[in-house]
Amino acid sequence: MVAGASGFIGSHVVKALSERGYEPILISRNPEKLKEKFPEFPVFSVLEIESAFSLKPFAVVNAVGILKEEGSTYEEAHVKFTEKLIELSKKHGVGKFVQISALGTSPEEKSRYFKTKWEAEEIVRKSEIPHAILRPSIVLGEGQKLYENLRELSRFLPVLGAPRMKVQPVRVEKVVDAVLEAVECRITGTVELCGDEVVTMAELFRRVLREMGIKRPVFEVPKFLLFPLAVLKVGGLDLEQIKMIKDNTCKGDAKDVR
Repeated sequence: MVAGASGFIGSHVVKALSERGYEPILISRNPEKLKEKFPEFPVFSVLEIESAFSLKPFAVVNAVGILKEEGSTYEEAHVKFTEKLIELSKKHGVGKFVQISALGTSPEEKSRYFKTKWEAEEIVRKSEIPHAILRPSIVLGEGQKLYENLRELSRFLPVLGAPRMKVQPVRVEKVVDAVLEAVECRITGTVELCGDEVVTMAELFRRVLREMGIKRPVFEVPKFLLFPLAVLKVGGLDLEQIKMIKDNTCKGDAKDVR
């Protein structure tokens, strides 16, 4: 079973499972769209989750995550939904639970995004279901919203600003490989997922723009200069997103680092 199957990472996971010969059960907030994309697999809305579990999945991959509260809160998407998945997984004897979390989670975080991701991890850890928790840094690949956002901004801005922070971007293919290893019980515990190179967010923006064939200067913007824009919600920014701005690189705090 893949929850969040219509999302960026979730859709790549579904494709990879299919190529591996699996027939995943799909859960999504957009079931109709997903039925068009993967007509060969059973698709359920998040409101039909109990019916989905009646098909007896042997493993559950939770790829649900939101960067911005639109339609649901971080607590609803990350914590309450994970609680429901774990409850039903225990009830139906699921043999492996794979939680796609995020690099940078901790109980002390001011960002509710990172804090609720940690709370979801704790639910999984305490469930007594064999599990793997994957913590990727920023994930790149086909369907990543960063590409769409930069393309849109470059249409009307001659210069682009990037928050001052360092990241260790990882390709979505590497994340998917880790999910497959976890489903097949070759990964357990908490695993950090990063690429080989640490770069500034400004440099990442430049690389993505070059990849799309777009020429725009990119400058670093200190975090404090972004607060007024977030208060006014300029460019879709809000205060919660500002709180997420921090270096996001693998430090080896997890059981394993890849």
